[in-house]
Amino acid sequence: MTSSTLQPTNGVLLDKGVIRRVYERRVRLVLGKPPTILQVEASSSYAYLATFANRLYITEQTANVLKRRTQIFAAPLLAETRQLKKARYLRRWARRLTDFAFSSEDAIVLAYGSFGLDVESKTVGVDAIITTDIRLAEHYERRHGEIKHRFDDMIVNLPETYAVLRLPQVLTTAAILAMV
Repeated sequence: MTSSTLQPTNGVLLDKGVIRRVYERRVRLVLGKPPTILQVEASSSYAYLATFANRLYITEQTANVLKRRTQIFAAPLLAETRQLKKARYLRRWARRLTDFAFSSEDAIVLAYGSFGLDVESKTVGVDAIITTDIRLAEHYERRHGEIKHRFDDMIVNLPETYAVLRLPQVLTTAAILAMV
């Protein structure tokens, strides 16, 4: 599946950089300040995804950060997104992703893409992770074949219910806007 054919049925995970920029844009607009280009890009991607993505997700960590922010700006983001919980094997997959030179923080986000649990719908994983981190997206794409091989090796040894799991796409906010 290429970025031009993104049709998420299991939803998309928005990394904290996207959510932070959407939040900051809302704050700046209320203060009468113009948003930055990156804030506009993230907000436009967010708005576009909201029109067709089944579900918009954030990680537990991102939700915790939003809960500590000014609620007039954070509450709508929390209401518009669902929080993914750590499913079994998420940490194991994250540790393995660090072998591919991902930071532990990036590895956790990538692991949520395959092992994040939506408690409400009882689904695991997402179709895509949306990020503002160009290097993360490029590194993931460059190493995708190796990552997929390692992922397949891992899930084959897990209980049968995990056999349907797959790797998500990792797309930048700029790539999302290129689809518009």
